[in-house]
Amino acid sequence: MPDESFAKRTTSRQSSPVTARGIPPTPVLICAFDTSIKHPGSMGRFLNHVISSLEARGCRALVLSAEELDEALHSNGLLKILSRLRVPWLVIYWLYAFMIWRRAGCPMMVPISQEWVVPFGLSRQIPIYHDVIQYFFPRNIKSALYYRQYLRWISRKVPLIYCVTNATGRMVKRILRAKSYSLCGVPIDEEFLSRRDAPPIAEHFRAVWIGTLAAHKNSQRLLSYAQNSADEGNRIAMVISKSDARALVDEIEVRGVGERFKTFSSLNERELSNLYYSSATVLSTSSLEGFCMPVLEAALCGCIPVVPNRATFRENFRRFGVLVPPHETQYGNHLQRAEEIFTREQVAQSAREFHATVRDTWNTCMDAIADAAKAGTGLSRLR
Repeated sequence: MPDESFAKRTTSRQSSPVTARGIPPTPVLICAFDTSIKHPGSMGRFLNHVISSLEARGCRALVLSAEELDEALHSNGLLKILSRLRVPWLVIYWLYAFMIWRRAGCPMMVPISQEWVVPFGLSRQIPIYHDVIQYFFPRNIKSALYYRQYLRWISRKVPLIYCVTNATGRMVKRILRAKSYSLCGVPIDEEFLSRRDAPPIAEHFRAVWIGTLAAHKNSQRLLSYAQNSADEGNRIAMVISKSDARALVDEIEVRGVGERFKTFSSLNERELSNLYYSSATVLSTSSLEGFCMPVLEAALCGCIPVVPNRATFRENFRRFGVLVPPHETQYGNHLQRAEEIFTREQVAQSAREFHATVRDTWNTCMDAIADAAKAGTGLSRLR
C-alpha cells in the first residue's frame, strides 16, 4: 500500500519518536506536491524550513511531496485507474491527500502554497500563500479556473491564511475575498547568512538574475536589453531551473549574446551563495512576486538589489536597493546607479536587519501553527 511506504519515508525523516519531555510529537500534514525536501530551488528550501520549525516545536512533519504522489500513482490501484481514465490531476491529488489525511488521524494540514489548499478539513488546515500570480498570468484554462473560481471560494472558507508578505495579503483580501490573513515571512538558510570573504573564483558578474521562463518573469526583456545595448561589460549570470535551461541557452545563442550571459541550474546552497558573492548586483525583471526569496538571499551576501518598483519589492527592498520603473528596460543605467549609491557591506548589514524582523515573524507563525495542531480544532483563538 502507498500509505505504508509513505509512513516509512516520513518516519525516517524524524529525529525522534518522542519530544524531549517524553511526549509523542503531534503529527502535522504538510502538502507540498510541487517540490520535495531534495529540491534545489527556493521552494525546496522553504519546505525544509517548515519541517525543521515544526519539529523544533514538538510536531512530527508528515510530508506529502512530489515524490510521494509519484509513487502513489504507480502503486495505488485506485489512483492508477483514475489516471488512466484521464481524471484531472488536481482531483487525483485531492483524493490521495484525503486518503493520507484520514489514515493519519485527521491531523492539522499545512499546504505550503496556495496551489495545494484542499476542499476538505477546512477547520483543520492553515495554508501559506506566496502569491496570486496565476490569477493574472494563468498557465492554461485549468489554472485560470483554479485561481479565479476555486481559490476564491476556498479562501473564504478556511479560518486562517498566512501570507509571506503584506503585498500578497492585500491581494488575497481584495481579489480572493478572504476574510483576513496573518503575516508569516520567509526564513533564509544559514549558508546565506554567514559572513565570509568572496570565494576564490575567476569569474565575476555585474549582475545575477534568478527566475524561470514564465511570462511574468520577463526574461525576454533582459535578453533584448543585452541584444540592443552596446555596453558589453555587463556580464550577467542567469540562474534557472534545469527544465528551462536548454531553452534559455538556445534563446541566448539565437540572439547572439552568448558572451554577455552565463547560465546556471541545479545549484546547491553553497554554490548559489558563491555565485552571489561573485556578483555585484541582483537583478529582477519580474512583474509580480510573492516574497522574492532569492533576492533577499543575494542581498544577504552583499548583492545590491535592482528590482521593479512594485508592491512586494518596495515592501522588502526599498531601504537597500534600487527600484526600477516597472516597464523600464535600460538596466545598465540602474546597475551603475546601484553601485554608486550602495556598498556591499551596507546592503548585507541592512539585509540582515530586515531578515531578523522576518525571522521573528516566522517564529510567531510557526508557534501559532504548532499550538493549533496540539490544541485540535482550536483555530478560533488564532484569529
